[in-house]
Amino acid sequence: MTEYEVPGPGASPDEIERVVVSLRRAAGTDPDRYLPELGHGLLRLGSLIATEPGRLDEAVDVLEEAAAVYRRLPEGHLHLAGLGIALQRKALALGFGFAERYEEARETAREAVEVWRRLVARGVEGSRAELAGALLVLGGRLADTGHHHEALDRITEAVEIRRLLVDRTDGTGRTELASALQELGVKLGEMGRQDEAIVHLRLALAVYRETAGAAGGRTVGDLGEHAMAAFAVGRTLIGLGRTDEARPYFAEAAALHAEIGAREPAAVAFFDHVFARHGYRVTYKGGILAWEKIRSTPETTSSPETATGPDTTGHPDTSARPDPAARPGAPGTVGGASEGPGTPDRDDTADRAASASAARTGPTARTAPAASDEDGPAPTGPTGRAAPGPAGPAAFERIDHLNAHGLALAHSGRPGLAVEPLTEALALARAAAVGSGLAGSLSLARTLHNLGLVQAWSGRRAEALEAVDEAVHLYRRRLGTAPGAVRPLLADSADSLGSRLAGLGRHRDALAPATEAVALFRQLAHADPDAYRGELARVLNNLSIRLCDADRHIEALAATEESLELHRDLHRDDPQAHLPGLAHALTNLALRRARLGRHEAVAAPTAEAVHLLRQPTRSRPGNDVTGLAESLACLGWYLRRNGHPDAARDAERTARRLRRRAPKPGR
Repeated sequence: MTEYEVPGPGASPDEIERVVVSLRRAAGTDPDRYLPELGHGLLRLGSLIATEPGRLDEAVDVLEEAAAVYRRLPEGHLHLAGLGIALQRKALALGFGFAERYEEARETAREAVEVWRRLVARGVEGSRAELAGALLVLGGRLADTGHHHEALDRITEAVEIRRLLVDRTDGTGRTELASALQELGVKLGEMGRQDEAIVHLRLALAVYRETAGAAGGRTVGDLGEHAMAAFAVGRTLIGLGRTDEARPYFAEAAALHAEIGAREPAAVAFFDHVFARHGYRVTYKGGILAWEKIRSTPETTSSPETATGPDTTGHPDTSARPDPAARPGAPGTVGGASEGPGTPDRDDTADRAASASAARTGPTARTAPAASDEDGPAPTGPTGRAAPGPAGPAAFERIDHLNAHGLALAHSGRPGLAVEPLTEALALARAAAVGSGLAGSLSLARTLHNLGLVQAWSGRRAEALEAVDEAVHLYRRRLGTAPGAVRPLLADSADSLGSRLAGLGRHRDALAPATEAVALFRQLAHADPDAYRGELARVLNNLSIRLCDADRHIEALAATEESLELHRDLHRDDPQAHLPGLAHALTNLALRRARLGRHEAVAAPTAEAVHLLRQPTRSRPGNDVTGLAESLACLGWYLRRNGHPDAARDAERTARRLRRRAPKPGR
């Protein structure tokens, strides 16, 4: 073997590192010849040292270097595959090693998925299996950063790929499918969907049991996956209050733990860590017991057959999560004119949606029935006593009070202070949602929606997105159960979700929920025009902003024009109440036309808006007066530039007057 030849399987990290050092020097003088081998060597080295204690940070650096080398190479299938593997393993190492680099891990995993998608599109052999693995890694990293619904989508996609790859003749690929099913079950459990989780976890466990007698035996890694699946089933059953059913699964996990310890004692530390993270430990007699029971029960009474878990009725973190790749082998204002300074539109989703929806249904929508047949009987706790069942009136009253208090603080200009009561309300709502049917689900979703609003107002945009996204998913699941109660709530939250996505720069992603909100409010306005025409006008305006941000300006103009017509109707019916909305709609129409370069059509709606705002009235331009002032200032700049000095002067004067009337900084 020459100094430039990467050693084969079984080589130590030190041996590979010596060759890598030589390859770095050689690639500096002859990159065409030595860069491919350097990339291969770095990939081997980074993958190996990632498994050694205390070297994850070093592994990340080496894998990043490998990725950089592969990026320099011509884009052949082999080099793209090397890049995909390097990125995937770097994402995995980052996820294991650095809590402060979770965002980097997620984006690295996302890039790895895109690389494998390109290889799948080219028909490269083996790329679909690699794509499934990359999707599972991405799902884990998305979950680490709180993107739970997106994580579920990616994991589900991986399961479907694994399912297609199973050989129906000899069963090849079934173990990989089981691993993906296990990951899907874990994710569903974490999201409170335990009934679905248990189905997938049991399917995974059945495969692991079938392979127990396979020729040649099983590796420690195989035993570990089996143990984690059994533990996950037991934990999920405990979460459902089905303690008696959970006991044999804990016993199975404990027996596998003992077998792993006998074969490779050092390996049990990882499984002990997983058990402890979920509140369990292995007793000296080999049982798996909850820490709280260990503190209160003499250990001599415990055994694998009698060990049970704690009262685990809340939905977060209900199952052990083995990393799938760890197996061995402002609201703000956006859009505007085509040139010049920032040009805010009216996008008051957060304030208006919170107020309007709360006024119609109460902060937690307690007008819904107390329970739904589909939720089944109340679960029993692990000790045989009744687990927390449907929440009583006092619990919902407390949640309502905290929601109202949080929104009041936010509307008074103190959104930062509003987060604490709403966070407390969320914890109570999660507990109340267990076994409380429709009322519990809507209480939880309403609280998530409100928390998302105040988090957005406080500048915590990523957290706001996650809260509102979960609310939308909860409402969607309940829409068929009680469409009359749920539809307006879902419409509000979908509209808010669009704003939250746009606030993070995800403008194209924001289109789907914004369009959904318009469709829902159309249905509501058709059935009850007096109650919902204003809401439809509002979300049409917000959709126009989303469309403009996505460079779909013709469609944005159409949505704005429809919104304006609704505002004109509302203003005719009640001029005082709807003057602000009409003024906003007119400025938005002017901005849309400016964006399309329709210079001569900009002055008229601007002048009409200025005329309305000059009228003596006690009505104020709404909570986004600053945004309206900025829109007029931008239109003034645009009109002056395009030959309308008088209209420009009027718009600029009105903008200055509005700024003086704007609330002082606070929210």
